[in-house]
Amino acid sequence: MRTVVVRVAALALLLLLALVATLTVRTLYRLPDVTLYLIRSEPTTFVLEPVYRRMRVTWTAASGHPSEATVRAAIEALAAGPTPDEAQRGLASEVPPATEVRSVRLDQGVMTIDLSAAFETGGGTASMLGRLHQVHFTAARPNAVEAVRLLVEGTQLVALGGEGIIVEQPWVPPEHGLPRW
Repeated sequence: MRTVVVRVAALALLLLLALVATLTVRTLYRLPDVTLYLIRSEPTTFVLEPVYRRMRVTWTAASGHPSEATVRAAIEALAAGPTPDEAQRGLASEVPPATEVRSVRLDQGVMTIDLSAAFETGGGTASMLGRLHQVHFTAARPNAVEAVRLLVEGTQLVALGGEGIIVEQPWVPPEHGLPRW
């Protein structure tokens, strides 16, 4: 009799552990793994707003550091624009849809991102500032990133747009606060 009770208790414990493991995996599968910064237009200013997405970023040792894969996916998501739900909430992206991520490299805390020439096309001063802020803050999100360097077609970006917005290289994220412009 005692053996039966022990076996039933062991089986119940095993089933409980399996249930907990299943629930844990399902919960982790839904947690966001990327933070994007989209733009909200207010009556007289623009502000960045963090958006958390589950993008299932994958990487291999051959493809580089996990932060590199995360930043590549995040910048590609900025170019793709907001989801319908995000757009309905008034969020937008100023990163041109044709922007391609040519390469991403993390070296001694500096994330270097090489973008296609499409990144420099279209828009005025507010648009250019917006896309810079979006890329800078999104790329600085992984913990291993201390600064961000931007290249366009392999050349370090010095000024952006017809107005010649000076691009700080490398850009170091401020300790607190998101920009308003």
